[in-house]
Amino acid sequence: MPKASIIIPAYNAEQYIGQTLRSILEQSFEDFEVIVVDDGSTDQTARVVNEFNDARIRYFHQANSGRPAAPRNRAIRECLGELVFIFDSDDIMLPGKLATTIKCMDQAPEAGLAFTGFACIDEQGSVINPSFLAAYSTLAGLEKEPVGNNAFLIRARTALRGLAASNYLGTSGVAIRRHVFDVVGGFDEDVRNSDDFLMWQAIASRFNLLYIPEIYHQYRVRSGSISLRSIEDRAPGLIACIEKMKQYHLDDPTALKLLDKRIGRYHFESGYSYFSQYRMNEARKAFLRALLKQPSRKNLFYLIVSTLPARVVSQLKQLKATGSIT
Repeated sequence: MPKASIIIPAYNAEQYIGQTLRSILEQSFEDFEVIVVDDGSTDQTARVVNEFNDARIRYFHQANSGRPAAPRNRAIRECLGELVFIFDSDDIMLPGKLATTIKCMDQAPEAGLAFTGFACIDEQGSVINPSFLAAYSTLAGLEKEPVGNNAFLIRARTALRGLAASNYLGTSGVAIRRHVFDVVGGFDEDVRNSDDFLMWQAIASRFNLLYIPEIYHQYRVRSGSISLRSIEDRAPGLIACIEKMKQYHLDDPTALKLLDKRIGRYHFESGYSYFSQYRMNEARKAFLRALLKQPSRKNLFYLIVSTLPARVVSQLKQLKATGSIT
């Protein structure tokens, strides 16, 4: 059996998956398998994958589920490795990722999950952010214990509290011990998005995390990605997912407040988007939900203003733009 399994959910990935697979096959560590689960692609994803003449690549096709959790779970059921690397079909694995992650995990047997630093690239492959996690103050502030020369152990409770504040793990930077899934289960297939964020908290509720700061993959930012869709489209799924996260924080009032603050923010951002489109009825409902989750003057102000007719709001905006009101 291979030491490592790299699992890749794919949907209409023909444009980038060839480059992704080549970046994996060029790794110095070679005792691995790649499990590609095609979630009902309608393009040439299958042809691109099957053109690789490498027995380590295993391809599976299934009917479209519309969510990455289902193909990820299928890949986990099919894989044989001790360590499962999560990877997206359009990201690039950088040299040394497998070897370094495996070495660090061998040095920290108490860690159930490892994650690395990563850069962001655009659709053409140009680097647009050389170190995405550098700006994450939550991650920087977590107490860490050195492991060898390359990694830091973050104790489960510390990691879990941090995840209530922000998601500081990049999906393609994550590697999970196979037996961890036997304990926490698979990715939640009922949530529309953020199934990975939910999984990190399930794991942190039971296992320590290992942080490897070096940059070991490039995350591709694409115009059609879920994270770039309108907030009013994403908010319901995000909020439902955060509500599910609370099950891992029931004994931590501070974490629960942080999660409610996130929910309140999503309600407000959704309301503001509606407000900007003069969809006052929807905006008013969203601002009310935001106020109930997170009482504040800002939420109350926008709730009151959203009760005005769209025509009046438009006139007020024009007056503010000309400096007639502040």
